[in-house]
Amino acid sequence: MRAIIVTFFLFSSLLAAAPPAGPQGRARELVERVISNQHRNDRALYDYERVERRVSYEGHSAVSDETYRLVPTGTGRLSLLVKRGDQPVSLSFYQKQLRDWQSVLRHAIDPNDPREQHSKEVQARRDRKRTELIDAIGRAFHFTWLGEEVVNGRTLAHIALDPDPSFRPASREAEMLRHVRATVWIDEQAAQLVHGRAEITSDITSGGGVVGKIYQGGWFEIAQAEVAPGIWEPERVEFSIRGRMFLFSFTEHKLVVSRRYRYVGTPRQALEVARRDIASGELFPGDP
Repeated sequence: MRAIIVTFFLFSSLLAAAPPAGPQGRARELVERVISNQHRNDRALYDYERVERRVSYEGHSAVSDETYRLVPTGTGRLSLLVKRGDQPVSLSFYQKQLRDWQSVLRHAIDPNDPREQHSKEVQARRDRKRTELIDAIGRAFHFTWLGEEVVNGRTLAHIALDPDPSFRPASREAEMLRHVRATVWIDEQAAQLVHGRAEITSDITSGGGVVGKIYQGGWFEIAQAEVAPGIWEPERVEFSIRGRMFLFSFTEHKLVVSRRYRYVGTPRQALEVARRDIASGELFPGDP
């Protein structure tokens, strides 16, 4: 069931890869540019840190509000808790997290460390699945050109995505694409997603419905912005889903706001950042 929820998050890749259905040459050129850009955006995340506020809701009330500093590890990211609500974590706790990050990075720069080899294998499998999902986009949907809008001086293509009944998914992740439709706004000049909203149009099952299910009616929204020249990353993600895991029902409504993307670089460069932060003896200012 967790795999389905993770796949739902990956819908940002879908949104970022949708081409407008206009003249065939223009549509094909745009989709190729957007897919290429999305692959580059994904790779860039391994080199950037960011501040991320995660808020979970029950009804209209927030039941959890935490802010994290997400730092790169070479093969993924580590979430360092910096605030619960408005209350910063203790300096000793934050320093412990920094030392944990430092330890991970030391393993990352050791080519003979078996733990790092395993991490790279996991990363390769994860990246391959995500790449395959993005590349399946062009086969999974019919694209309808809804027009253009000018926002803050930028021309945005407004596009509707509807499932193509003839699409035959090659993986469990791609299967999800058969159960959603979306509307997106894409910056035409940059060939990058600006905003999108997706809706689950039919139940998404796991294990034939025995393991779990996400029910029809859930939704997902994403907004992206340029964080470095040619690199666009999420600044706001919100989703609301209902489902069942084995015999237990669940409801999940979460808002994730990301700010302060900062290039860190390779694990060796990140290790220097971690060492400096430990030596400073200061808390990280955590407001996103």
